[in-house]
Amino acid sequence: MYTLTDDEQALVTKCMAKVGSESPQECLLMPYTEFERTTGLDPQTARHAWTVLSQLVYTWEPNCIRASIHTEQWITTGCDQIDALLGNGIRVPSVVEVVGESASGKTQLCLQLAISAQLPRAPQEPYGHVVYVCTEGAFPAQRLATMADARASHMNDPAMSSTQVMCRIQVAELDDMETMFHALSYKLPALLSTGDVRLVVIDSIAAHLRFDMEGTEPHEFYKQRSSRLMQLGARLKQWAHEYKCAIVCVNQVKDVFGVQTSLPVDGDSAEGEFKMIRGSKAPALGAVWASVVNARVMLHQRRGMAPNVTHDAEPEVPSHLLRTRRWIENVFSPWAPPAQCEVTLNDHGFTAL
Repeated sequence: MYTLTDDEQALVTKCMAKVGSESPQECLLMPYTEFERTTGLDPQTARHAWTVLSQLVYTWEPNCIRASIHTEQWITTGCDQIDALLGNGIRVPSVVEVVGESASGKTQLCLQLAISAQLPRAPQEPYGHVVYVCTEGAFPAQRLATMADARASHMNDPAMSSTQVMCRIQVAELDDMETMFHALSYKLPALLSTGDVRLVVIDSIAAHLRFDMEGTEPHEFYKQRSSRLMQLGARLKQWAHEYKCAIVCVNQVKDVFGVQTSLPVDGDSAEGEFKMIRGSKAPALGAVWASVVNARVMLHQRRGMAPNVTHDAEPEVPSHLLRTRRWIENVFSPWAPPAQCEVTLNDHGFTAL
């Protein structure tokens, strides 16, 4: 609480008398220019009086104390290099998007995070819980069991075995858009209110939103979709901060089309022809959804690449020596600069090379 000196107390009393108010709050309700004119004070004294009144009304000290003792929380991926790429892992609270092509490993990364999120934050704290929302098929329980057992064996922690890990994951399989929005709007807050949930995974947010609804005009569909995405995004951010959890949303990609301006190769296409740009992918759901998430993590893969070969140069090698190469990219984030690293996929999940 701000303590007034004798001179400041006299100044506040004088200002309140001139304004005809009974509290400092009423003085601050009028515009500053009117306050200066009504009190008849010179500009320097009026500014000082306004500052003193503000310090009485708005208690800044407790907010500063809370900010100074706030400690950041993160969910690790289990790989130090990938954590460093993302800033320190997945931040709590936040809404993070994981995007990539089909079979690029989006669900693998989410399962990896679902296991890590259960680890105790401190030696005496309990294990955390996870909510996993599936909108595309069944929950990959077998793959989760393999990853959990590998992690438990590595950590020598029986409490992280597949049986224990699955007991701490609430799974919901939602088959249509209306069911998804209803569950996320009403059932999810009830689960989060228990205080045990540290991670929510929505795999995927785009499954029921990429295509027009039957009987709806395209422009009307996109208008409704944008409105729903903004409402859902605002709720997800609110719940992430209110219940101190991270929310990871899986998104799909779309092909990027443009004008082919390069010279034709072997008569493949004429110059200026409108065609798909090779290898160009962009996240689905457009700019509306991009404005909702705090960070975007993109997964890339290229099949049939020789080891230790760059994107641009691939020598002719036997097919049995080719393998799928994978990268994780931090596209944008307030906690880390854009960067990428090459990774491999094993029983533990993604590991940096």
